[in-house]
Amino acid sequence: MILFRPLLLGLLFIALSGCSTLITESGDTPVSLAEQVAVVPFVNLSETPQAGDRAASIAVAILRAEGAGRVELYLPEDQNPLMYESQARQADAMDMADRDGADLIVTGTVEEWRYKAGFDSEPAVGVTMIVRRSGSNAIVWSGTAARTGWGRESLGTVGREVLQDLIDAMPLVRGED
Repeated sequence: MILFRPLLLGLLFIALSGCSTLITESGDTPVSLAEQVAVVPFVNLSETPQAGDRAASIAVAILRAEGAGRVELYLPEDQNPLMYESQARQADAMDMADRDGADLIVTGTVEEWRYKAGFDSEPAVGVTMIVRRSGSNAIVWSGTAARTGWGRESLGTVGREVLQDLIDAMPLVRGED
């Protein structure tokens, strides 16, 4: 019985840690929150309309909470918000941000943003985030994360957790550090 408890706890830990995944790749330079940051709509590859806009909006709020004083959300007008394709909107927003003098542009894709089918209908979110240098379009940082929640959690909560995980993994430089 003494060996059974640690084994059971170990298996439980492995099972619960399988609920989320985070993979990051760092570029040459840290991401400075003192620079002007533009967040554009993420390309929506999920089956949920406007999931890319939701992810971008949440990312702006998290970046502001982390200390980014000059962060702006660029959401160009959407001709048909129920369309899944959003690459043209992302390109338009990147052009707008570049013209407005943004130093860094946060882009990405939403691969999954839905409630899974089944008895519990768990929320599932998968997002890739890319920070690019405006003008040169060079990648400063990129990461991807995915998570499934419990049946009682909302999709927005799990989405925020995934985006928070990504931003926590960024090599951020706050203010004038």
